[in-house]
Amino acid sequence: MATPVEQWLPGMDITAGRLEAMNQTAYLTVTNYGADPSGTVNAHTEIQAALNDARDRGGAQVLVPPGVYLIGATLRIYQNTRLTLMHGAEFRRNFGGRMLVNGDAGQDLGGYTGHGNIVIEGGLWNMRGTNPGMTSSAMCMSIGHAQDVLVQEVDIIDVPGYHAIELNSTFHGVIRNCRFRGFIDPGGRDISEAVQLDLSKNVAGFGAFGPYDNTPCEDVLITGCFFGASGTPGTTAWPRGIGSHTTTRGRWHRHIRISDNSFVDLLQFAISAYNYEDVTINGNTFVGCGSGVRLRVIITSDPGDTAGPDGVPTGLSQNMRNITITGNSFRQGGSYGQVIVAQGEATGTILNLAITGNTIDGTSGTQTGIRLNYVSRATVVGNVIANTNGTSISTEQQNNTVIADNVVWGSNAHGITMVDSQNSNILNNQVRDPANNGILVQTSTDVQIRNNFVDGPNRVNVPGTSAYGIRISDTNSNIAVTGNKCRPGSSTVKALNGLSMTSSVSFATRYGNDMRGTWTGAGIADTSTSGSTVATDLS
Repeated sequence: MATPVEQWLPGMDITAGRLEAMNQTAYLTVTNYGADPSGTVNAHTEIQAALNDARDRGGAQVLVPPGVYLIGATLRIYQNTRLTLMHGAEFRRNFGGRMLVNGDAGQDLGGYTGHGNIVIEGGLWNMRGTNPGMTSSAMCMSIGHAQDVLVQEVDIIDVPGYHAIELNSTFHGVIRNCRFRGFIDPGGRDISEAVQLDLSKNVAGFGAFGPYDNTPCEDVLITGCFFGASGTPGTTAWPRGIGSHTTTRGRWHRHIRISDNSFVDLLQFAISAYNYEDVTINGNTFVGCGSGVRLRVIITSDPGDTAGPDGVPTGLSQNMRNITITGNSFRQGGSYGQVIVAQGEATGTILNLAITGNTIDGTSGTQTGIRLNYVSRATVVGNVIANTNGTSISTEQQNNTVIADNVVWGSNAHGITMVDSQNSNILNNQVRDPANNGILVQTSTDVQIRNNFVDGPNRVNVPGTSAYGIRISDTNSNIAVTGNKCRPGSSTVKALNGLSMTSSVSFATRYGNDMRGTWTGAGIADTSTSGSTVATDLS
């Protein structure tokens, strides 16, 4: 055999030996290291030998041929390695711990300086969480302190307690075209996400290695994945699909893109963006999930999460900003939470939020379609929302919000509500057959309600119910109600008024509204004070 060479140089002869030498430099096949593909004996020692060889060479592709490989200890993958499970290959967990981690226990590589430039692809990763000795909480893949990590085309099933993939303190992580099927809760783990983004906060949150320097995740793409059930007896669908449930004040997960995924029958939030910034959530499909998308600032009732990097609780939240939720489809939402909810706090506001072009069809319980609380500078535009068991669009404690051009149909509560709000607009919406009011505004200031159409309020036909097409009440001031049209619809018991403005409303402007039809009371009932009903300039 010819002497192996590291590379071809101009003029070299191409020989079988040289080709083989180069092939072995680039590709390492685990069966050549003795890994047994029969599924009858543990194969982790031989697979680890291939991964170690890739490390020692400065990087290589490790190939896993078709077969079943019992994994009896945690595998460790290192810098510049591509681990490829070929079609028909299965890693079958055969012990109680995690399946794969990037690096060694005890390493001290902070920030994003750990083992990165890693690709993990293909195969069935069977966590076997219902099997004896494997029911305690465990992770499938843990990645921390890394840059440039790609996980693709993997199928992870039946994870007990923790997560299928955790990206912790990772910069530029991509998870694409994967399947996450089946979860087992061994107790107290109903908060688990299939894909968790976490920061290196403490050993309880990431036990693989330190340092615990509160490095967050940045520049993460999760796309083309499926989240749901496996059908294995004793398992359920995942509680949550993508998200986080711990954080550190003064840190954010940033530049997060979640697109074109499918979430089916998840028990809680399909996506829980906890203390994220610069986020796009687009083109996803949600069917039968307990809740769809939750945006959440730091929860002040959790002292650990309000702590800064020094570990001292502050009792304070913080702002999060720049989030787009667009072009998603939600159907048959469950009763766990709202379909889309943006929940801030008094010490932490969600800023610069766009919820556009989504379709929402059906909820159970009393769940709303879209809910905003402690939000500023938001647009809720061009959504189609039908058959919600609660209010279709609900806003509270917010300002500088535009709710426009939405189609709202068949709400089992109100169509659109705005409470304790300032400097906001409700424009050009179509609200049909709400069970209660079409549009309700309370305790708000400087709100414009213009060119909306409401048809058939009080759909539930309850005699004596005080439902209205548009209702302005409870200490509102400087409200403009112009160019709206309300009709009583086909309800047997008509709403009380097309437009109602109570005596607690002051400095309202009202003109050009069309409230004709047969209402229980008058078409317009306006007892507000200091108002104007002329279409002229005011000063």
